[in-house]
Amino acid sequence: MRRTGLRKTPDLSETMEWQYPDEPKIITWTVKAIDRSILAHGLGPIVVGPLTLLGALLLYRMGNSGLAGVFMIGVFFSGFMVVKLGMEKTVFVYRATEERLEICQWQDIPDLVFTFLKVFPFIIVGIILMALISNPALSLAALAGPALVGILLASVGGDSNYKAIYKSFKHSVYRWDEVLEATLDTHHGLIALTWPWEIPPEWLAQMEDPEENHTQGAYLYFRKDQQSQVIELIRKKLPPNVEMKEERITYDFSG
Repeated sequence: MRRTGLRKTPDLSETMEWQYPDEPKIITWTVKAIDRSILAHGLGPIVVGPLTLLGALLLYRMGNSGLAGVFMIGVFFSGFMVVKLGMEKTVFVYRATEERLEICQWQDIPDLVFTFLKVFPFIIVGIILMALISNPALSLAALAGPALVGILLASVGGDSNYKAIYKSFKHSVYRWDEVLEATLDTHHGLIALTWPWEIPPEWLAQMEDPEENHTQGAYLYFRKDQQSQVIELIRKKLPPNVEMKEERITYDFSG
């Protein structure tokens, strides 16, 4: 599965605050990509959703449409969380110069998601009230789960820091002459680069083997229309002793 969509993202490089703006750029490109393991992040809702749907169908066939409707809340919520956790994209803005590569990134979360988190608890309350009206004998214990979900979403959606945390901005700078490894994955639409990592002294003191070589990596995503230009750039900027290998990069639990 390609990690980038077909829709073009406008170049946002002119709106970024680069650390080395005086260095002439070679190229810049902007892309939205799924920078995570889809299955690992969405595994919980993927498992819970079908089970909840099965329970709703069984309750409906047993004639308990009120409780079946309550169970459907969990189905819709599971579907929302699969998209929210597994398919959420990250915006990447890349700027390449002769000396280095700068990357700006943040989560591409529409403001509508945060509005939904605030409104959804009221929808849950409405459905619960309708279930009680249609079936007064309905057990309150059966409604406790959906009610707790509503309370949780209300607390999260009402948190002023929630949006800031999930849309946090990250800025990274790397030198071309320090690249240790390069891997091209045209299936997912990315190049993985590895650099040495200078760990802070206070962290080294807590490690079992402080002499071990530590590295850090970055994924350079690209769409089909950006692919040839990005690959050509990376091949030219790699150190002479580093060759770009071609293989599929495996995300945990997702391939």
